[in-house]
Amino acid sequence: MDITPTGIEGFDEILGGGLKKGWCYLLKGTPGSGKTIFGLQFLLEGVRRGEKCVLLSFDESMEEIELQAEGFGWRLDGIHVIEKLKDLDVLSGGLLFYDFDTKTELSSFIESITKIRELQNVDRVFIDGIGAIRDMTKDPVISRRILASLMCFLNSVGATTIMSCDMTTEYGKEPMSYLMSGEFVLERVEKRDGDVVGVLHALKYRCGRAHLGRHYYEITRNGIVVYPIVPVMEFSKVRRRGLVSTGSSELDEMLGGGIYEGSSVIISGKSGVGKTNVCLQILKENDIRGNVGVLYSFEESEEEIAERFRRLFGYEPKRVLVRNMEQVNLGKFYTTVMRDFKAERPKMIAIDPVNHLSDVSLSPKELLRILRLIRSQVRGRGTILICVSEIGEALDVFRFTGLGISQFADYIISGRFVEIEGELVKTISVIKNRFGDHEKAIRILEIEEGKGLKISEPLKGYTGIMSGVMRRT
Repeated sequence: MDITPTGIEGFDEILGGGLKKGWCYLLKGTPGSGKTIFGLQFLLEGVRRGEKCVLLSFDESMEEIELQAEGFGWRLDGIHVIEKLKDLDVLSGGLLFYDFDTKTELSSFIESITKIRELQNVDRVFIDGIGAIRDMTKDPVISRRILASLMCFLNSVGATTIMSCDMTTEYGKEPMSYLMSGEFVLERVEKRDGDVVGVLHALKYRCGRAHLGRHYYEITRNGIVVYPIVPVMEFSKVRRRGLVSTGSSELDEMLGGGIYEGSSVIISGKSGVGKTNVCLQILKENDIRGNVGVLYSFEESEEEIAERFRRLFGYEPKRVLVRNMEQVNLGKFYTTVMRDFKAERPKMIAIDPVNHLSDVSLSPKELLRILRLIRSQVRGRGTILICVSEIGEALDVFRFTGLGISQFADYIISGRFVEIEGELVKTISVIKNRFGDHEKAIRILEIEEGKGLKISEPLKGYTGIMSGVMRRT
């Protein structure tokens, strides 16, 4: 099957390589979502490959198109631009609101496009603002016939065509949607934290297997970059899982001997209880074993994490990679993780805090979807996944994570502040071990600079552990 690469980073991955050559595709979007930019990138990729490319614009003037291209440093020299906007000018063109009372009128309008000389032997076509044809006719049946005729013509000459229009109806409900071989929607959506994120919906693709559904994109200085949410299964499954140490004999004892390779660990607790330090302890031991570890940090920079290692453990990691994930959308985060799996082959990855992913997710289901995909990777590769989860409830409220993600955990390590004889202390306990038994007791956690974690013997003879106020029995 002949494939036409779009040249849009990440988009072709959704389609399995690109658009099938010689068919028409619909690109819908809200105003300002980047439809014209998308189309220009598609055409510029064709120019780069030595193909004949045509831009037919019903939506913007040549000056506006050139201005957009200049903003990205693009030159349109190799693109044949046909400006049809003036034909729709009610003052000078006289074409607005066609009734098409006769077959002659209908044929005349269609031929005004199909007879364009530049469309001969064309390879790629981008029609910007195809919705104008819908708007200029009073009868939706007529507009559909016009579009069908244009598509038949473009298909007959072997052109790969993208037609763009504003989104005026529900997804997939536009009359022209039924005619197209594929439909994609660009949308700017407000997240739960108030920021706006670009979402690409792949609604339909008749020309082969594609990863339909919701993906993410950004408009960067180099144009549109798509962050596909697709499963990546490029690994040989680990048949036998080894048990690895956390580097703390006390924590290993609490966990039932250590952590199995390919498992998921949640370290939960309120702010200041020592969650990140426990995570760094496990990453340090992984580094000592000579393995690569990746920390996806949403709150601290690479320099701050390095300082923590030095101050807490007197240690400088050699294979711990720190990715600063501030100001990234969920799709970019997922794409970064998948690229690291392929390029770095880490034996351990950590997300600190996983709550940030909840903030940038469009819905709780979206967060669970991403975690499922990442979990499938860690299990198949024998990589350990650590999620640091901050709990925001009051001190006397006990929760595993507060995010509804405990179902994904093979191990749950809980840090808590408790009151013992009038003093507030940090404690640590293991709540869950999916693979076997674990210690049921609670221990005091202390942190000494240069020495790392200091975990006490199990506390015995106390009641009120769950309430946070412990008393001797």
